[in-house]
Amino acid sequence: MEDYLKAHDQLGQLLGKNIVFVVGATRWGTSWVQQCLDTHPNICCKGEGHFTDSLFPSLAKLIDQYNQDAEKIGNRMQLAGLPGNAAGFTFDDVEHLMRTAMALMFQRWIGDQENITCIGEKTPEHVLSLELLDKLFPEMRIIHVVRDGRDEAASAWDFNMGISKGEFPRRYPSFADFAETFARNWSRSVGSARRFGRLNRRRYYQIRAEDVVEEPAPIIRRLFRFCSVDDREDDVQAAIKRAHQVAPLDIDPGVWHRRFDKDATRRFHRQSGELLKLLNYPVQEQKA
Repeated sequence: MEDYLKAHDQLGQLLGKNIVFVVGATRWGTSWVQQCLDTHPNICCKGEGHFTDSLFPSLAKLIDQYNQDAEKIGNRMQLAGLPGNAAGFTFDDVEHLMRTAMALMFQRWIGDQENITCIGEKTPEHVLSLELLDKLFPEMRIIHVVRDGRDEAASAWDFNMGISKGEFPRRYPSFADFAETFARNWSRSVGSARRFGRLNRRRYYQIRAEDVVEEPAPIIRRLFRFCSVDDREDDVQAAIKRAHQVAPLDIDPGVWHRRFDKDATRRFHRQSGELLKLLNYPVQEQKA
C-alpha cells in the first residue's frame, strides 16, 4: 500500500508538468520535431504511444464488456433475492483510467530526471482525437506539423506501391483515385488540428515541414518557448544536430509535380484546394 500511495503521489506531481503532443497528418516532420524536443535538457518527448487510436479503444471495449457482464450478474442476484449491487465503471471512471495509463507511461519515460518540466509525446494519429486529449489534459499543448498534402500523397503512393502485395493497386486503380481519397482524409486531419488551434490559440503551434528545411533555428526557438523552456542557442543547435542525425527531413518540396497529372490535380484541389491556400501552398493546375 505504501508503494501504491507513493506512485499515486508521483503521478499527481507529473500531471502538474507541461504536457505537449506532437501531431499531424504527416510522418515527415513529426519525428524530427520530437527529436528536437527530446534533446532539450528540460523536456522528455517520446513516441509513439498510440493512446487514442490503440490503447483507448481497447480499454473502452474491455470496460464495456466488463460492465455488460457485471449487469448480468447483478440481475441474477436480484432475481435470487440476494443483496448486492451490480459492479461497473462509469464514463468518469474510464477517463480516469485513460489519464492514469498515460501518466504511468510518462513516468516510465522520465524516470528520476528531476530537471524535466515538460513532457511530450508524438503520435501523428492523435490529430483526430484532440477533443478527448483535451478532456483528459485541459492544459495540454499541441504542436501541429503540416506538409503540402500533394507531396504527402505522392510519397504515400510510392510507399504503399512499394510494399503492397496487390491489395493497394486493386483498391486504387489509378493515382488520381488515390489522390482524391487522400485529399479528403488530409483535409479532415489538418482541419481538425486547425479547429483546435482557433479555439485554443495559446496552446497551439503550427509548423510547416518545408519551413524547417529552409531555416530550422528560428522555428526551434519558438518551439522551445512554446514549451516554456529556455531557448539558449547551444540547446537550439544541439536539437537541430540531433534531429538531423536521428530523423533526417527527407522531404522534397514540390515532388508532387512529378506524380500528378491534370486529373489528379483537379480531383485533389476539389477536395483540398482552399486548405492548401490557407496553408500558403501555391495552387496551380498541372499540365496534362
